[in-house]
Amino acid sequence: MKMKIKQKSISFIGLLLVVLLLFTGCSNGEGTANKGKDGDKTKIAFIPMLIGIPYFSAMEEGGKKAAEDLGVEFIYSGPTTSSAPEQSKIMDSLIRQKVDAVSVAVIDSSSINPIIKKAKSAGIKTYTADSDSPDSERDLFVAQALDEDLGYTLMDRLAAQIDEKGKIGIVSGESTATNLNSWIDYMEKRIDEKYPDIEIVDIRYTPGGSSEAALTQSQELMTKHQDLKGIVAVSSSTIPGVAQAVQQAGKAGEVAVIGYGSPATVKPFIESGVMKESILWDAYELGYLTVWAGKQMVDGKEFSEENDVPGVKDKVKYLKDEKILLLGPPLIIDKDNVGDFDF
Repeated sequence: MKMKIKQKSISFIGLLLVVLLLFTGCSNGEGTANKGKDGDKTKIAFIPMLIGIPYFSAMEEGGKKAAEDLGVEFIYSGPTTSSAPEQSKIMDSLIRQKVDAVSVAVIDSSSINPIIKKAKSAGIKTYTADSDSPDSERDLFVAQALDEDLGYTLMDRLAAQIDEKGKIGIVSGESTATNLNSWIDYMEKRIDEKYPDIEIVDIRYTPGGSSEAALTQSQELMTKHQDLKGIVAVSSSTIPGVAQAVQQAGKAGEVAVIGYGSPATVKPFIESGVMKESILWDAYELGYLTVWAGKQMVDGKEFSEENDVPGVKDKVKYLKDEKILLLGPPLIIDKDNVGDFDF
């Protein structure tokens, strides 16, 4: 009798162990939402144009928050100066790390497109954010706003400041930056369509969007064109140089300065009267959306025409034909709201 009881106890324990092993196997399998290919957390990476400036730091913070909310690992890695070759090297390294998804703010399409193709061939969800490469094999573009809206909005606001007439100059970042060039194209188109008395006298470019180079370019523009009415700083990193040049020349209020600058970048110049407005978007929300989009793709989820994203205030539209996830319309930053943001 004792022997039978012992045998039944052993059988019950063995059955319990089998059940526990099966349960453990299910919980650690590929079906777990927050697990990547190797059984770890899903790895989502973002490569900015450069690190260390308020704009991309805000995207980093938004990405970190999304990673925390979604239970994924966020890798933020970029060059210290705007460099397309460095971006390619970083993406190549991320491919070797076997990340699940990688996004990049494109500096130069011709440089990054072969690496995007390589990442896709490795089974990695590969997409762009902040700056696109539409002729690449990317799966998606996480857009801050439509390029047309950004170009038109900036030119409309500048036109209002200079009474819709006069000479203006443009100081941009790298000459190969697809997003910056697209915004300039739409500025030119807006002038052709709506402002016949506004003339772009010159477009200057700066290596890596250097503020020092922007200062020099702006000084040269004002020297060459004494009747200049405005200067557009197309990348956020060029705004301090442009604004300082106008300030040092004693032309604040005489030469309008406008651009695509983060609140922290433009705040001192708005407060001093050198600038009235900056055109941008919420970079924190863009960073959040970038990580959220990567997680959706890794999980095999389709985007809806309109998407509710936890870390984004407004509904996010998806343009299926263009494969664009759209954060929203441009944000106008002025003296009334410049202190409302942390980036």
